[in-house]
Amino acid sequence: MNKSALSLLLALFQANFPFAQAAENVLPEHLQQIETLHRRAERFAFGEQDANNYHLSKARAWLNLAKSEYYEKDSSGTLTAAIGQAQFLLEALESKQAIINMDMPDQVSGSETVRPDLWEKIASLKKGAKFACGQQSIAEAEVYLVWSGHEFYESGLSHAESYMRAVEDRIYSAQVSIDNCNQPAAPSPLMEKITLSSDTMFAFGKSTLNASALSKLDELAESIRKVNLLEEVVLIGHTDRLRGDGHPERNQLLSERRAESIKQYLIDKGIPAGLIHASGAGSTQPLVECSAKLSRTKQIACLQPNRRVEITLRGGNAVKANKGFVE
Repeated sequence: MNKSALSLLLALFQANFPFAQAAENVLPEHLQQIETLHRRAERFAFGEQDANNYHLSKARAWLNLAKSEYYEKDSSGTLTAAIGQAQFLLEALESKQAIINMDMPDQVSGSETVRPDLWEKIASLKKGAKFACGQQSIAEAEVYLVWSGHEFYESGLSHAESYMRAVEDRIYSAQVSIDNCNQPAAPSPLMEKITLSSDTMFAFGKSTLNASALSKLDELAESIRKVNLLEEVVLIGHTDRLRGDGHPERNQLLSERRAESIKQYLIDKGIPAGLIHASGAGSTQPLVECSAKLSRTKQIACLQPNRRVEITLRGGNAVKANKGFVE
């Protein structure tokens, strides 16, 4: 076959399959949009804008949802909607709009409205006089509730429940921040944040504590006992985005189980159970991003900082954590 005939056949093939070509380009284009918007959001977070700002926090939460749905190859419309919501908010912040609409859709394309009771709690917090004190957690709670609706739409209640718990956690955190806001009669609780690498605590993809981790957790328990007027120990588990079994949504459950394992160990060491609040964020709050083009072994190594458990101590006189905890 000569070159002219080959060129003609190629042209005919491309003319007959434009939609197939477009479909192949959708996800890379979306990833490029997400990464561009993420960089714009980060410039705000580390620039003139308060990182806790309601609109910025909501934009970043939408981008977390968009990134998750990109890797799940979403075709329901949720991915596109999340990108659109984030872009709208960032453009409003960049143009320094004096008033930005705070309304929140309770569902988007590819989702259903779930948990009206939680929507009511969020609406009540947004109307409160001390809304600004809990604005970051409130913004995240709204987006996670839409995320719950998407999981319910796609896979039913069993998949949506962990996301609903994430909403409840953020509503709880917002309420605590609001309750402790501007209380001159008592000093604001000091906080000490400790980060433990999950790789030293657990086998990859597992939630059972390694024997080698126990001495470190003993040190942690001793550090916690030294906090005067201990008010709360907040444990949040985080994972990377990888799942060898093809079910990335299980990262949420893994992060929760890891936090619960550490919680139970601390209880066994004498820390009051009522003071420990454990939850999981799955892979939604990465510290680093790594190319999906890397081999799996290299991705696991690159994403190591994302596999962690963050521990926040709240009390009237928190002690400084042993620097050996931070990994």
